[in-house]
Amino acid sequence: MENLNRVGIITGASSGIGRNTALRIASDGFRIVLNGRNEKELDLLKEEINTQAGKEIAIVVAGDITDKKTLERCIQACQTHWNLIPSLFIACAGRGLPGTLITSDEMQWENLWNINVLGLQHQLKAISQVMIASREKDPENKTPSDIVVLGSTIGRNVSPFNSVYGATKFATHGLTEALRRELGPKGIRVTLIEPGLVATNFQESAGYDMDWFENYCDEIGPVLVGDDVAKVIQFLVQMPENVHLDNISIRPTRQSYP
Repeated sequence: MENLNRVGIITGASSGIGRNTALRIASDGFRIVLNGRNEKELDLLKEEINTQAGKEIAIVVAGDITDKKTLERCIQACQTHWNLIPSLFIACAGRGLPGTLITSDEMQWENLWNINVLGLQHQLKAISQVMIASREKDPENKTPSDIVVLGSTIGRNVSPFNSVYGATKFATHGLTEALRRELGPKGIRVTLIEPGLVATNFQESAGYDMDWFENYCDEIGPVLVGDDVAKVIQFLVQMPENVHLDNISIRPTRQSYP
């Protein structure tokens, strides 16, 4: 399927769900800006995508997406390379933190909130303004505009075991739903994806107990992999402009909670 009139920005694209989503979105012909902090991995992904496509449909803008200038560079790259305004933004960048309010490392709290909440707020504001201006300039344009935010099932189900990280996802969910209500009447779809347990490098990078994680995977497995979530995102952004899947929870079948 060709979507060369659509260009998207994917944050957290160097690994995990972001990387899988980039591969699937690119396979449908979207032009994409790959963002993340690991420039080497992003370059490898770009080469894989462009080789499969037989043309340049992916470019890299490396950098910390919590820095407002990084998103500005991503948006500018869409215009510079393809003369298009982004009509797709997928926010996959984020981090975890093991422990509860009592047991988690409070020295990491500020960084966790900056990445998962404050950074996301800046991203959503900037991309929303761009999409609103684009649709006001061309109100007859029937190309869908999508903002997709990666949340978590823990952002809806209070967990006493991972409460600080969960609190950032509760905030993420609130922001996303409020933005959906604000932008829907303007023709912009805002979607929250709530994955359950997904086996990626997320857990190890965040410092979770990997013995516990592997035991839990054995208990409720087979668990999700990044591509399972990517398939859902690929499906929803292909919907006609008047169809909106706004909130999707996806779990391993045997995961009853959270």
